[in-house]
Amino acid sequence: MERLSIKLDEGQVSYLTDGQGPPLLLLHSLGVSSESWSRVIEPLAQSWSVYALDMMGHGDSDKPPRNYLIEDYARNVAHFADRLGLGQIVLCGNSVGALTVLEVAVAYTEKVKALVLVGCPGWDAWGRIERLMLSALSYDVEGNPLPATKEQLAMSYTQVTPELIEWVNQQRAKAGLWMKKTMIAIGLYDVIPKLPLVRCPTLVVFGSEDLLREREKVLLEGISEAKHAVVPNAGHLPQMDNPQGFLQEVKQFLSTRGS
Repeated sequence: MERLSIKLDEGQVSYLTDGQGPPLLLLHSLGVSSESWSRVIEPLAQSWSVYALDMMGHGDSDKPPRNYLIEDYARNVAHFADRLGLGQIVLCGNSVGALTVLEVAVAYTEKVKALVLVGCPGWDAWGRIERLMLSALSYDVEGNPLPATKEQLAMSYTQVTPELIEWVNQQRAKAGLWMKKTMIAIGLYDVIPKLPLVRCPTLVVFGSEDLLREREKVLLEGISEAKHAVVPNAGHLPQMDNPQGFLQEVKQFLSTRGS
C-alpha cells in the first residue's frame, strides 16, 4: 500500500492505493480520511486495484477556495477515474462518501459497474434540517470542529479507545472548516429522489449499531433490487469497528462483479 497524489482541475487529491485487478474506489465519511479504510485495503487488494481517496478538504488533499456540494465531490471522483484511465469502476462510500458515490452512479452512469453504500444517510428534508441544527454544536465560533469526546464518538464507533479519540480529533483538526462545509453539503443534498435513478447493482451496508439504520428501509425501497447487509458489532464505520465482518459482506457482493 502506498500514498500517491494527482492534480485535478480544482486541486491535488491524495490517495492510498494497492493491488492489481479491476478498479475499486473507496470514499470516507465526514471529518476523517482515506486512513479509515486502512484495515481493509490490503485484503481487498488481493482481487482489486484499490484507490482510497482523501476527499477535497480532508486528509492530505487540497482545500479549494469555494464551497462544495455533493455534486462537486462526485465530479472530482469522475475526473479522478478519467485521469487515471480506470474505465468502469466499482464505488464504495461511507456516509458522505456513500452520498457521493451514489451521485456518481446517477450523474455518470456509464462509469459505474456497482455500488457499495456504507452507512448511507437516507434523511428526508426534515431530517436533514434537524441534523444541520444538531451539528452546529460541534463547531467553534469560527466554524472549526471542536474536539470530539468519548461519549460523542460512542455514537459512531463501538470500540472507543484513547488511540481512536486522538486519531479522530487529529483528522477533524486537519479538515478544519471543511468539516462544517461538508456537513452543509450533506444537508443540502436530497438523496431520496436520486435512489430510483440508480441502475447498477448495489449493496447497502450498515453496522448493527449505526444510528442511521433507522432510514435503511428508505434506501432499500428506493434502489431497485438493492442487496442488504448488516455488519455485527459495528457502528457508522464498520470497516474500522469490525473489518473482518465488513470484508465478508463486501467480498461476497464483489465476487460476482468482475474480480
